[in-house]
Amino acid sequence: MGKQSREKMERRLNDHSPAGLAQYRSQFERMCFLIVEYGSYLAMLTPFILLREYFFPFVSPKTIFFRIIVDIIFVAYVLLVISNRKYLPKINPLNIALTLFLFVAVFTSLTGVNFARSFWSVFERMTGLLTLLHLFVFFIILTSVFKEKKYWERILVVSIMVGVLVVLYAWTSTEESTRGGSTIGNTSFMSGYMLFNIFFAIILLFTKNIWWKIFCATTASVLIASLFISIEPTQGAIGAFLISASFLGLSYLLFYLFSSGRKKFKIVGFLLIGLFIIGLLIVLQLNFFQQWVVNTWYGGSIQSRLVIWKMAYQGWQERFWLGWGQENFNIPFAKYFDPQLPLSGDIWYDRAHNIIFDTLITSGILGLISYLSIFGVAIFGLLRIIPKITERKNLLYPLGMTSLLLAYFIQDFFVFDMISSYMMFFLSLAFISFLISSPKEEIEIPSRIRNPIYLFIGGFLIILSILTLYLGNIRPALASRYIIFGLVYPLEQSIPFFQKALNVSPVAQFEVPEQLAIRLAGFSSQPVKDPKILDEGFKLAGEALKKSISNSPLDFRLQLFLGRYYNNFYQFTGKTENLSLAEETFKKAVALSPKNQQAYWSIGQTLLFEGRRDEAIQYFQKAVDLEPRWGASYWYLVLTYKLNKQYDLAAAAAIKAEENGYKWRDNAENLKNVIDIYKALEDFNMLKPLYERAVELSPKDVMLWSNLADIYAAFGEREKAKEAADKILELDPSKAPEIEQFLKQLGY
Repeated sequence: MGKQSREKMERRLNDHSPAGLAQYRSQFERMCFLIVEYGSYLAMLTPFILLREYFFPFVSPKTIFFRIIVDIIFVAYVLLVISNRKYLPKINPLNIALTLFLFVAVFTSLTGVNFARSFWSVFERMTGLLTLLHLFVFFIILTSVFKEKKYWERILVVSIMVGVLVVLYAWTSTEESTRGGSTIGNTSFMSGYMLFNIFFAIILLFTKNIWWKIFCATTASVLIASLFISIEPTQGAIGAFLISASFLGLSYLLFYLFSSGRKKFKIVGFLLIGLFIIGLLIVLQLNFFQQWVVNTWYGGSIQSRLVIWKMAYQGWQERFWLGWGQENFNIPFAKYFDPQLPLSGDIWYDRAHNIIFDTLITSGILGLISYLSIFGVAIFGLLRIIPKITERKNLLYPLGMTSLLLAYFIQDFFVFDMISSYMMFFLSLAFISFLISSPKEEIEIPSRIRNPIYLFIGGFLIILSILTLYLGNIRPALASRYIIFGLVYPLEQSIPFFQKALNVSPVAQFEVPEQLAIRLAGFSSQPVKDPKILDEGFKLAGEALKKSISNSPLDFRLQLFLGRYYNNFYQFTGKTENLSLAEETFKKAVALSPKNQQAYWSIGQTLLFEGRRDEAIQYFQKAVDLEPRWGASYWYLVLTYKLNKQYDLAAAAAIKAEENGYKWRDNAENLKNVIDIYKALEDFNMLKPLYERAVELSPKDVMLWSNLADIYAAFGEREKAKEAADKILELDPSKAPEIEQFLKQLGY
């Protein structure tokens, strides 16, 4: 590269003077520019947004806030383009790669199994096409408007400061829900977000003046500490940081040595490479490192990931090229459900928790290629600008951003993106686009686009943005609020709110039917003041579930909830036809997920309502056979054998349930069920410790104390029997005559 090009590149990296390209801006243009500029800074506040009055408060308010900001600045951006053509997007390899990725995401969603879910996503995630389109627009605006280094430094500094606020909130919070994940709500998502700000701070630390160095060193220390000082430190993020930071330090040193032109420095560089390899080999042989690898590999987190990855791989093989569409992992998850997954402690997953498999599932091999091409193009572009850099400190820009991409990719190998990290990823890509774009000198000449076609396109885009603001953000925000009202208000008020949520936005169709059905389940077997209100609620839930199933017939979860809805409706109405509908629905669920224990439990429950206990036992046994190491399945056998008066089998199943991790001794109601079983068996040796545990859980239950006193008396433990009797008298003084007689029998 020639001297003139190198000088232009250096000016881009070092120029802090005002007005790089523009010599003149109209007042209108300046106003639009300021809206874009300060709107972009405001968008950096997204991770700090936490509104508890919304459904999934750590997710939906953030995403809606970000999308609203993008809608607003997009209108200003369109007006900028209309006023001056220099703001039109420039074509470069990274823009092309990102556009291709977006095109593939849209296309594979159109060919997927549920485009509505792909577009809207669900309140729990909100990472569908609508959000992806906003992120892409955000990228286009940043790369088209911010063409001077000072703007990028400002937005990075704002992001770093917000990151510090998020950390301080976590450290000072007294609430359990925010002590680990702060305003982001999850330690893994928070750590992924922090990685970006850590590397931003490191880059600015080594490229700015002394006062900025103090600021960056302080903030970087706080941000790095947040990875390690946490209720649940995220091993993936910590590993990603250590690997990427080591790469950054070593690569910077090697580039410095090899580009020095001195033979001695090059020799030192080769020696460092050799020492690094030797040191790495030594570490790999250390016992503590090998033990750490073994413990990590066989830990519950990794093992559950392996099960999910296997399921994702099988699902991808079925739709190799185009996948199942964005946000549709729930379909292959059910179809290829592995019955050993519940051993990990979770039975529902809507992501593969691995960026490779998540991309393969949603958009197939084409999607993975397009996604990886973003990294390839970005890193190749960053490496290409290294020879143009003459001032050593500026090496931190390409090497730092390369290290950041490496850290992000490693982190996402074990988790997935939410809006906070997704926004930072697109911000990083926009900054990389600025760094690698050709540093052409442009003469600023105000030019108004007189061609009517441009005005027409601009007007169309502005109208589209306003519609998106209202239909895509304001109405989903209302739906989110209505769901919360439906969950917390009294039943007679909550049902209309659920109805409003369904009517106000399509995104509500995915979660309102489930939430309403769960809310009604609590009332199905209890007397209510106004049965008509409950009947209206059941009708609304049934219609909503059936509508959702008609839009997504392969959704196992919806079938499961509809079947449970019929069971609950039977409990409310007593109409047996609901049980037939429930059984039919659950069998459809079994067809969609033949290895999922929940479907067999549900059918068994329906059969118990019908009095078909022997058939119910067969279904509960099927759930046990799918994965004999899961204690929860044995518990259903315990209850059914007890109901069937097969107490020996019930006791044996209770032992198996406990041996396989089902802690029925820690639940008062479960413990009472087992006590009833051993009472029927007259096994007093087992009853004594069970009653002792029962009064620990329910210390004010007079009947339990009375039974325990009888047990102690039967075993001749007079002092303990007296203590139990005294406790009964303390709880219920009206029992004094009975206690006096009991104590006389004991010899007191």
